[in-house]
Amino acid sequence: MELDPGEQGVVPFHFECQRSGRCCTGGSGYIWVEADEVAGLAAAANCSVESFENNYLREVTDPRSGQRRLSIREAAGQAGGSGAACALLEGTRHCSVYQARPRHCATFPYWSSVLEDEAGFEAARATCPGIRQLPTAEMQTQAFAQLEELYKELDAEIAAHHPRCEMSGLCCRFEEADHVLYATALETDYATAKHPSAPAPEAPGRCPHHVAGICTAREGRPLGCRTYYCDPLTEEALLDVHESYLQRVRSIERSVNYPAVYAPFPAQLAQRGVGETQ
Repeated sequence: MELDPGEQGVVPFHFECQRSGRCCTGGSGYIWVEADEVAGLAAAANCSVESFENNYLREVTDPRSGQRRLSIREAAGQAGGSGAACALLEGTRHCSVYQARPRHCATFPYWSSVLEDEAGFEAARATCPGIRQLPTAEMQTQAFAQLEELYKELDAEIAAHHPRCEMSGLCCRFEEADHVLYATALETDYATAKHPSAPAPEAPGRCPHHVAGICTAREGRPLGCRTYYCDPLTEEALLDVHESYLQRVRSIERSVNYPAVYAPFPAQLAQRGVGETQ
């Protein structure tokens, strides 16, 4: 994988755009436009430069430098304040000039205010779901050791319930089982450390470690895999076990300040480059 510039930030992070539109809506601020960008923006908006300037641009004072600069207007009826949206946004997610968008937009979140300032990073992370804070090596060492001990306890407790497994692999074919496998970032990072590579998933949204009906990542598999069985006789009991141990995983996160994320496991693996088509 290419080096993510966010790795060099004061708070290291990775970024993968989710096209949520949240960076284009809500809050207040400015979308800076340079003079050499106006013609391209006007062409993308299918209008003349004069029309674009009149309808979409405003001149304001940059609070950092005191200089007068061009900024894109908010949508009609949303000028300033919380809840403002870019006037070039269609709906809640679609940028109407995406290919010609200003450099200020295209370089988000790799702004100096995000890379060099913890408060700026936290503000960006609160806005953008595509920003994923990276744990430090020390965090991982401490958290992984605790997670390994937790998994040992969990496996012993599950064994005491004697759940039946028919080795059908249905639990890993999520589209057939109507099941979504969620995991914490801590669990996903642990699984990735234990099993850093895998082939491309056999089906969209499926775990890449499920190969020809067999799990190839048994050692590092997350809590949701360990507690999920098709056996209806133990389903309720194991659900309680799952919730109890999930809270303990969360407790490990808090104890070392590990970045708290809870999302579909296959998607998190893809973010880490596991299962990517080579």
